[in-house]
Amino acid sequence: MTAFLETMLTFAGLLAMAGFLAGRTRLPAGAAPLAVLCGSMLWLSVFACLDRLFLGGLLWFAGAAAAAVWCAVKRKTFTKRKVLTPSVMVFLGASLVIIVLFAVRQPIFMEWDEFSFWGIAPKVVKETGRLYLLEPGELRSITFAPGLVMLAQLFQFLGAAFVPWKVYAAYDILMFAIYAAALAVLERRHWHLAVLGAGFAVLLPYLCTVYMRNIYVETIYISAYADVPMGLLFGAPLALYFTNRHKSPALLAAVCLAVAACCITKETSFALALIAAALVCFDLLFVQKKDSVPLAGRIGHIPARLGWCAALAASAVVPYVAWVLYRTPLLGTGASATDLGGDQQMSMFQMLFTGLCELVGIGRTERFGRVMGKMWQYYYSTSLSSFRVGGLFAEEGIGRYLNGSGLIITLLVLALLGLAFLAAGRGRRAGIGWFALLSTLGFAAYYIFIGFTYVYVFPESSEMTDYNRYIYPYYLGWLLTAAAILAASCRGVCARRAQESVSRAPLGAGPGQPGPLTAWKQAGALALAALTAFSCWRTATFVQPQLSVVDFPDSYYAGRRRDIAAHDRVKAALEEGERVFFVATGDDGGAWFKAYYDLFPEIHLDYSFGGGDIVRADDGTDLSYYDEQTGGYAYDAETGLYYNRPGTYGIPKDLSGEQAAYFLGRPFTADVLCRYLEATGCTAILIESVSDAFLQAYGHLFDDGLASGAALYRVEGTGADMHFSPIEEGGLRE
Repeated sequence: MTAFLETMLTFAGLLAMAGFLAGRTRLPAGAAPLAVLCGSMLWLSVFACLDRLFLGGLLWFAGAAAAAVWCAVKRKTFTKRKVLTPSVMVFLGASLVIIVLFAVRQPIFMEWDEFSFWGIAPKVVKETGRLYLLEPGELRSITFAPGLVMLAQLFQFLGAAFVPWKVYAAYDILMFAIYAAALAVLERRHWHLAVLGAGFAVLLPYLCTVYMRNIYVETIYISAYADVPMGLLFGAPLALYFTNRHKSPALLAAVCLAVAACCITKETSFALALIAAALVCFDLLFVQKKDSVPLAGRIGHIPARLGWCAALAASAVVPYVAWVLYRTPLLGTGASATDLGGDQQMSMFQMLFTGLCELVGIGRTERFGRVMGKMWQYYYSTSLSSFRVGGLFAEEGIGRYLNGSGLIITLLVLALLGLAFLAAGRGRRAGIGWFALLSTLGFAAYYIFIGFTYVYVFPESSEMTDYNRYIYPYYLGWLLTAAAILAASCRGVCARRAQESVSRAPLGAGPGQPGPLTAWKQAGALALAALTAFSCWRTATFVQPQLSVVDFPDSYYAGRRRDIAAHDRVKAALEEGERVFFVATGDDGGAWFKAYYDLFPEIHLDYSFGGGDIVRADDGTDLSYYDEQTGGYAYDAETGLYYNRPGTYGIPKDLSGEQAAYFLGRPFTADVLCRYLEATGCTAILIESVSDAFLQAYGHLFDDGLASGAALYRVEGTGADMHFSPIEEGGLRE
């Protein structure tokens, strides 16, 4: 109940600031919540980098209180027509429903990347009051941009404890604000279009990410992953800009805020932010008429447009560059600030230059040709959306192109924009036409960019990994913008334009028959209705209510809650601040990330050379590889075991240079284990799972020979006398 009240108070502050913006500027009321949230992400990110996060949050709530007072004093200036627009009602209703739903059901983190970064990073920030780069502990993934983490911190600021569902609520409120901004141009008389547009927008994340029937919960609205918000944030400035004919300073400032927020969402969002800024800049410079940019009358037509273009370019570039320059010295890797890391250690500019050269045939390698060939094949053959109509055809021939692939999404977007073009008045058609062309070219550029990352950043063993997840963010933003432009084109027109459409009607059209413009608007509205109906059908087909955020089952969380209870017993059995060595043989590392999340900050979970296998039995597999980053395994003929050799990635960060040099690449024998425990100060060992090879190598160090099933052991003695005794209060391993 307390967490619910804290979230509602933060949401009230958000509404107060949005009301202030809508009342003081010409920004549409539906776009105000998005502007506030994007500005808040940037605001808290700056204060976090300055290590003044608490001050930034305090000033935010002070500003919200001041905005609330202003709204109360000026309440008579807020008319129902101006405030209670369809988009505002969509935002209010959806946000309140999701807050209440999460407060009652209290979902928790479940997915791999939530424990490796997107869930643990907000917890680190909340518990320490500092940016995760400044208090990394053993957090392994710390290089992601801070935008969404700071959004989560905004809703975590009030309250003493970290609450996972607040992170989900923050993400979802941002997404609902994006939907509201995309529909902000629709007024109360356009409620039917707003309902259709809102229905499609809410279902859009399912349509572009769920492409098969699943038996598990679909975590679209209960996921802390960045990909869906990143894609929608890409579409937010485009939808807001291209649906509003009057480009007021407030509107353009909101567009700049959305571009900047997109830029600091994730590393690949830099490319999306650049594309969004470029599309808007082109429209400002070459498409818009002189009277569409108000400042042009004061400071001149060209200077005003160039000024806004400079602001848009800065919004896309400055946050990314500032973040890269800030994080580089803190990571202490000695790499260039622009180094992408990965397989070939290239900078962004090196990657782009090398990739473009190979693209045109200069120095093309076999790997480049192979990867880019796969990218083209995946575009039309990989099912990554629910827009599947291939079931009506054979899977061969034309059927393989209609399987929910990227090609079908591209055709759908262009069809929506084509209808919007026909339904729009003459003054808007040029902008829609150019947007259709340039956004398609932007998609091609983004698609090629992702291909470059597979060639130059990913190792060969990971080529085409998570293809859907890297590509669908563009589709999300693109589809959202296309649907918003269609809805804006179908809305009612003023009496003058209606009269013009009637005068242009063909001979024989009676007074009750629509002219060409009105007919195209009706056709566009019907198309939007059909698209929404199709979206509802496909979502109902693939995502049943009992398997979604609407009514997800408690059984989905049963195993995870057992893990939390087990880790709570560990915390109760140990003193605060103790360091624990972790063992989970046969695991892929996920168990370590979950344990680290659960035990933080009371218990320091040692990285334990990676948290995965310690040794492997000699099964004839060649595990003798070694590199400085990942380490490898060394075969011991006497025991018949492969001993782990830690690489630089697995060495704990707080070891001295001399200690790290000793353990780097050294086979992890029982003697080395004891030395390691002394060097790191581990006082206990947490057992998740053990293999027969582990028993053979280290069983003699445990007083019970690991036969009691204890999950927690106390490290006792030093050197050759070191041994491990079970702690009964720590519980038993499953």
